[in-house]
Parts: sequence; C-alpha cells; structure tokens
Amino acid sequence: MNGPGEPGPHPIRLFFALWPSAAHRQALAAATAAAVAQVDGQAVPKANFHVTLAFLGMVPGRTFARLVEIGGLGDYPAFDLIFDRFEYWPRPKVLVAMPSRVPAAGTAMVDQLWQRIVPLGFERETRPWRPHLTLVRRVRRLPPDGPALAIERIPPCDDPARWGLALVESVTHQDGPHYRPLAEWPLV
Repeated sequence: MNGPGEPGPHPIRLFFALWPSAAHRQALAAATAAAVAQVDGQAVPKANFHVTLAFLGMVPGRTFARLVEIGGLGDYPAFDLIFDRFEYWPRPKVLVAMPSRVPAAGTAMVDQLWQRIVPLGFERETRPWRPHLTLVRRVRRLPPDGPALAIERIPPCDDPARWGLALVESVTHQDGPHYRPLAEWPLV
C-alpha cells in the first residue's frame, strides 16, 4: 500500500521545483495580473505557480523513495529570486516572468540537486538554469507593444518560507498541466 502522496509502481512525470507559499503565490499573482490581462492566451492558475529546478520526466515508481530522500537532505539554502521582467518565448508560446539576475545560490542548488539525481540514472539538461515563472500558456497574441514592461512591486517578504523545495507530479489535462507536490521541504 502507498502512503499519502506516494505514487504506485507505475511511472509518473516528476520535477523538483521551488514551490511558493500561499502568501507568496498571492503576491506573485497580484504583481503580474496587469500584464497577464493584456495577453490573449491561457492564464496559468496561481495554484500551478512554481520555478522548475530539475525536470526528471517519466520516473519509475520504484525511484520515488530515493528522490524523496534527496529532497529531504535538508541542506538546500533559501535565496532571493526577484522577478522584474517579462519574456515571451515563441516556441512554447508562453509568457514568463524572469529575474534580471540569476542568484548564484539558486544555480548552486540546481547543481547540488543534479549531483544527487544523476547517479539514479537521470540525464541532466545541458542548458543553463533559467529561473522563470510561467504566467500564460498558448499565447495567441501579445498586445502591440508587448505586455507591461514592469512587474508591479512585490512587497518585501522577510519570511524565508516564501519558497520551499517540492517534488512535483505533472499531469497533462485538456486545459493544461496540473501540478501536485508529492513531497515538500523548507529551505534553510
């Protein structure tokens, strides 16, 4: 029998992500709402907000426990991730919020995760980590001048729990992907 949040023996689509707290999720949604409203496409529900750290793809159920062990090692540092600009990516047809500066601590966390994941047989993506928050999928049309150039200021948050680490399941539905954290850990 499987415990709560624990998948069965069948393969599941998984990734490690920064998962925002409910308050931070609300602040991100409010800060990006004006730009999202200008774009003709499918807005991502704030329940799906996350920043991918390591995409694993289809994972055999028997590997799940090892991935939970890796996530639970508890030595992943909290760091600031400040979204201050938008980008449109034409190939996947998405509008994303991006930081102007990729924090070194974030890159180090991604490297540390992959050092622990690769021995399980996963292949690391060769592109550098580009932290982003997907806001709109299936973009049909941007406004003539592009979306609003600035993200509204997100109030400062002294709460280190604004982001946590999560092992997330991705399930494809007709209305887009649905994400469900199967395991979560605080950053230190």
